[in-house]
Amino acid sequence: MRLRVRRRPVKYARLEVRPDGTVLVTAPDGFDVDNLIERHRGWLEGKLAKIGELREIAESGFPINGEFYQVIHGRKPKVHEQFKTVVLSPNPNDVVDCLKRILRKELLPLVDSYAWGMGVEPGKVYIRHQKSRWGSCSPKGNLNFNVRLIALPRELREYVVIHELVHLKHMNHSKAFWELVGEFYPDYKTARRELKKWWTIVELNPHWKWLARGGV
Repeated sequence: MRLRVRRRPVKYARLEVRPDGTVLVTAPDGFDVDNLIERHRGWLEGKLAKIGELREIAESGFPINGEFYQVIHGRKPKVHEQFKTVVLSPNPNDVVDCLKRILRKELLPLVDSYAWGMGVEPGKVYIRHQKSRWGSCSPKGNLNFNVRLIALPRELREYVVIHELVHLKHMNHSKAFWELVGEFYPDYKTARRELKKWWTIVELNPHWKWLARGGV
């Protein structure tokens, strides 16, 4: 078990299992971390076992549209949906740019369609290579989407678009926010669970790790 302890002036200790399998404990000085770990050992072992299963899945190819494509190394990056292959070029920035272009072509019509249905007017739409979230909505109404969305099944990408557009009406996660999300995506609770699973898969995927490091 890889354990990392952060000492912070917090009132209560917090236990978290990171997507890479690291157990992170945030606790005040003098707090008995060993006792905390022992009390939650069963829960921790279950979470780590699940991550082990996802790691095996994550290492089976490059995730595109909820499937795992075969990786081919070549001069120019390209996604062959028909043959379920991804060509990775030596420059990771070129690969990310290629994925952004593909994703943008799919997301923009989705944004336009759902924005019209909700009666909202989003600002600019950005596709970024982010390490912390699938998407976000700025106070100015601009939408940011993570290029990692290309790894997801299409229905989950659709949920993320709906989620961020609803923020144009509710800049919070209030009851009203979730009610409006539910009007356009009734099974949003399942989608949220699936997104957590896929985030872990992307974090564990060796090819996405390579992209995140800039190819180093």
